[in-house]
Amino acid sequence: MQIKVLAIAPYPGLKGLIENIAKEEPRIKIDIEVADLHNALPIVHAAKGKYDVILSRGGTSTLIKSQVTTPVVDIPVSGYDILRVLTLVKNSNSKVAIIGFPNICRGVAEVSSLLDYEIPIYSVDRADDVPEALQKAFEKDAQIVLGDVVTVNTAEQMGYNGILITSGRESVLEALEEVKRIYEFVWKAQESEHLFEHILEHHRTGVMAVNESGGILYANEAAASLLGYNSAVIRGMNLAGIDPIWSRYLEEADKGTTSDVNKQTKWFQKRQVSIEIIVPSKQNRLSYHYFIYLYPSENQLNSTATYNFQITDRIATFAQVMGSSSVIMQAIKRAKAMAQTRNPIWISGEEGSGKQLFCQAIHSASESAGDALYIIPCEQLSEEEQEAVLLGTNDYPGLLFKESVGTICLENIQHISQRLQRKLLSTMTTGTNVRLIVTTSHPIKLMLKKEEMEPSFVLAFMDMYISLPPLRERLEDIDEIARVLIANYNSRHGKQIVGIRQEVLEDDLMHKLWPGNIHQLRIVLESMLACTNGHYIGLSEAKEGWQKVKESLQNEATSQLATINLSGSWDEIEQRILLEILEKEGMNQSKAAKRLGINRSTLWRKLKDVLQI
Repeated sequence: MQIKVLAIAPYPGLKGLIENIAKEEPRIKIDIEVADLHNALPIVHAAKGKYDVILSRGGTSTLIKSQVTTPVVDIPVSGYDILRVLTLVKNSNSKVAIIGFPNICRGVAEVSSLLDYEIPIYSVDRADDVPEALQKAFEKDAQIVLGDVVTVNTAEQMGYNGILITSGRESVLEALEEVKRIYEFVWKAQESEHLFEHILEHHRTGVMAVNESGGILYANEAAASLLGYNSAVIRGMNLAGIDPIWSRYLEEADKGTTSDVNKQTKWFQKRQVSIEIIVPSKQNRLSYHYFIYLYPSENQLNSTATYNFQITDRIATFAQVMGSSSVIMQAIKRAKAMAQTRNPIWISGEEGSGKQLFCQAIHSASESAGDALYIIPCEQLSEEEQEAVLLGTNDYPGLLFKESVGTICLENIQHISQRLQRKLLSTMTTGTNVRLIVTTSHPIKLMLKKEEMEPSFVLAFMDMYISLPPLRERLEDIDEIARVLIANYNSRHGKQIVGIRQEVLEDDLMHKLWPGNIHQLRIVLESMLACTNGHYIGLSEAKEGWQKVKESLQNEATSQLATINLSGSWDEIEQRILLEILEKEGMNQSKAAKRLGINRSTLWRKLKDVLQI
């Protein structure tokens, strides 16, 4: 009889590793899901009674054990796993710390001692202790933290870099042997159970049941969709984790009487949602404390004021700007000083040099960090849409006048008309508390000479200007940047790569000009990593990776040219190219304009006769 196993992999790479090893175990039939901590609980509860054993790792495994009676086997973190990650960071110029449960910390202490490598260790007993431990580490100037998934995710939420201690093949094999041993004693699982199975699962109104601390006990499909989540994932999450403003909504609902209905309106997923919160009387409660009903506001769904901008979920900090070269440190120092002011800021830098990362870091270091950061790609909006989003219309206020907005980043400011630049300048000096950050690929003095820029608008930024260095001017930072990229790749793909051979780093990567900067470096490194089966990127892996990048670019160029008829006048050829790109982007004018590097109004003007619009 086969052993039915449910594996909960806290990170994607572990799923692939378990799949490959499980193929060698004919006695085991395994289903694998990727989920971490509380996000794993809905999967576990939904699977109750279907499996003989549950397999997981770290804090997720501990949490699952507290919720189910099915046997849970923990995938250990072995000495080999710890050795691999310490090898990756040992020679880093960044300060490193380890935060984890006692078993991990003991292993790190032993292995680091063998390596003669001192590393600060912060042991925690519960996942809830991780933020406090991280804060202590960051106060001691730690820049990179090692640990389990909860440590890495929490570090990233706080704006720092985290490196996951991944489990290797030997750890998974040991866990599967334990699964087989446990199965000899336990083979019958618990009966199925479903929470609130009679609630209107398919109703258009969003329905949620929430406990006193804001934990979501139940959410139907409509509620999950309005909040931007899958219904199976959202159960077990906390409302405050979705948006901090929920804490205030629930607090206000508690202040009313049980007969009151607390009503709110909030934007989620570019849709305005009406919210009703009911606090039932104590005698009518089970484990829930609130009933929440969500309704989409139909009259606002198509508002151009919500068109095509990003509200960032996780805001980066300056600790995530990797590198210790003098030029990047100078840029960080200048940006940190500017972050303490309320003045508008201009950031210039070549494509891929990190302009958006600096924008986020400035916002997170400012007094407006608790408010929203909006990132608007100017080239993707028409002039009318730009003005509606920023300055508003008669029906709704613009972002520059909303109290909950802290910072607006206008990417590629040259795509905003001089007329709107003058309006923005007037608003900046007289009518808004929102900080404006603008970005360009060219230096500010060059932009001052360009015809599309209003001189008075550009001059307003001359004292608050940051120029980001291209990667070719800080080649010594490639090693630091590569460490983080390798760690992220390992956690996604289940590999245990620990570094780059010096001959590859010094004789290859540090001799390139990198016109695409860090973005290009990421593409090249990921191609090399995909070709690497051992622990290091060597000369052969580097050569194969470069070849894959070259072939990919050649194939893309060939496929583009092969489909276009190059006969006729230039205007006719241009129209064919524009139509080809528009068709490839599903007739989405915004996406096509972005791909072509022009704004939507320009694309519309060039194609209006062809499309008869």
